[in-house]
Amino acid sequence: MNSSKSGSGRRRWTAKQRQRLLARFHESQLTQRDFAGRHGIGLSTLNKWLRVEGEAASPAVKFQEVVLPNMPMRYALEVVSPQGWTVRLQNSSEIETLAQVLQALPC
Repeated sequence: MNSSKSGSGRRRWTAKQRQRLLARFHESQLTQRDFAGRHGIGLSTLNKWLRVEGEAASPAVKFQEVVLPNMPMRYALEVVSPQGWTVRLQNSSEIETLAQVLQALPC
């Protein structure tokens, strides 16, 4: 895999080259240090590529606090998990069993 060198003597890897190298790294059983050394990549460069890859692959989950008015629960409550299951309560008397129901579900 050839890379170009800039005027400063630093190697420049194309996006395609980075993708190929990262795929090879993930398939290898090598440490980051060993892989970088064998492929002529700086260890800090490989670390940066892996960090950027990880950030792109899993966007941060964002939460927003919701303040509800202080009133008796006369409405249904719905809990939806990232795994796709949904728990719906029709009235406030079912709230006591919610913890047991949630513990029984796969997480």
